[in-house]
Amino acid sequence: MADTKYLELSNSSSKSGGIAIAPDVIESIAGITVDQIDGVHLMSNNISKSFNTILGRDSSGSGAKLIEDDRGLVIEVSVVLDFGVSVPQVATKIQDRVKQQLLFMTEIVINEVNVQVNGMMPDTTKSDIDPDDIFSENNGDNK
Repeated sequence: MADTKYLELSNSSSKSGGIAIAPDVIESIAGITVDQIDGVHLMSNNISKSFNTILGRDSSGSGAKLIEDDRGLVIEVSVVLDFGVSVPQVATKIQDRVKQQLLFMTEIVINEVNVQVNGMMPDTTKSDIDPDDIFSENNGDNK
């Protein structure tokens, strides 16, 4: 969505003036909402954002993108989920929560939330090997 196009709130015609919200704000709300859902390991764009930060590049993406087309307002979300979760259940929860949160915070109706699952992240396993003594004879075995 164009950076200069703001979304005018329909109820903002008051004596005090109008209210307009930047698309980046909508994307940020959607991204934060998705990050708070159980089963979501990370927003897919967070990986590239981390690399861009290290390389000194500007990356303002949140893994959520706002699009306006013939369907109305659409949010596209890219995620990596925790291994073992139900993909359809987590994706449906993402869709419902993003719509609810944006309606609550901005009074903007989102017609669709499209979820793209780009991967699954396995649980981290705990190692018995002492990182300070990796060459010990028992290699973590308690014999």
